[in-house]
Amino acid sequence: MKIVRNIIILIAFMHAPPIWAVIPTVLTDSIRNGDGVIDIFTDVSGTELQENLESGTLYLGVDLNEAASGNESSTTAGVAIKEMELIISTTEGDFSYTEFYTNTTAMILEDGATTSQEYNTLFGSAGGSDITGSTSSFDLSTFDDVIILDDIQFEGEITGATLSVTFLDTSAAGENETFFDYSAGFEEFAILSSTDAAILDGANIGLGDAPTAISYSVDSPSGTPEPAWVFLALLPAIFLWRQRNRA
Repeated sequence: MKIVRNIIILIAFMHAPPIWAVIPTVLTDSIRNGDGVIDIFTDVSGTELQENLESGTLYLGVDLNEAASGNESSTTAGVAIKEMELIISTTEGDFSYTEFYTNTTAMILEDGATTSQEYNTLFGSAGGSDITGSTSSFDLSTFDDVIILDDIQFEGEITGATLSVTFLDTSAAGENETFFDYSAGFEEFAILSSTDAAILDGANIGLGDAPTAISYSVDSPSGTPEPAWVFLALLPAIFLWRQRNRA
């Protein structure tokens, strides 16, 4: 019965209409060498951002570009986030937001520290996934994981917005430290709709191939919407489709 059910799900997936991104915006600026500042206004107008933040939540897709070295590979890689700050400038002043969430955390020793601490982490893989979702200027399958900034409240009309990101500089020793370090590559970001964020988050890209020696916790980020039941039903089919392509 299980095999029959999976076949039915796979057929439904193959004949399902594309999952279109609703408010997709790939951001031009990227984070290189572990830290940087993204000028959101390079790609998004104040009106667009204001409308997108009416729910008080910002969903960010992240495309990891990590070197397949150490205990990372082409099918699984990770980074840890040390700090993140969203600054929204409006006609009433500047508003800062530093609380963020991902669906995984890990205990990691920072370079120069003596004790490990818990950090939000991102998983991914080299190349694109088999997630079906795109518009003429956006392809959801090229992204790996999701960051959520919640409880965004401000006054006035938005006149500017920047996102500062700092990845954790990990110690040289330890399985977690080797896996969640960052390379000299660049990480790309995109603003996602809540639906696309749920789909990408639920795909758990890179988790299935993560080394057994590393340790991490999985927890649905605060504010993450649950995918519609039809998307949940398709997730096993997506897994089977990816496994078939690898074979």
